[in-house]
Amino acid sequence: MKSFRWGTDAGIENLTEGYTHVFESTFETTQGIAEYVAHPAHIEYSNLLAPALEKVLAMDYQSNIVQL
Repeated sequence: MKSFRWGTDAGIENLTEGYTHVFESTFETTQGIAEYVAHPAHIEYSNLLAPALEKVLAMDYQSNIVQL
């Protein structure tokens, strides 16, 4: 994992569909994502956290730089 950031909803548009928190992890490769997801410590923590969550949305994506 290259970086990890998190935050809570700060939007005023009411488009979050009930989601309140965002957790963003950055990886060098998709292989890195696969290794992280399969890691025993990640699985253990996920199993502890899951019962406290009402719903989860997970997305893997490749970002693009936008020139302004």
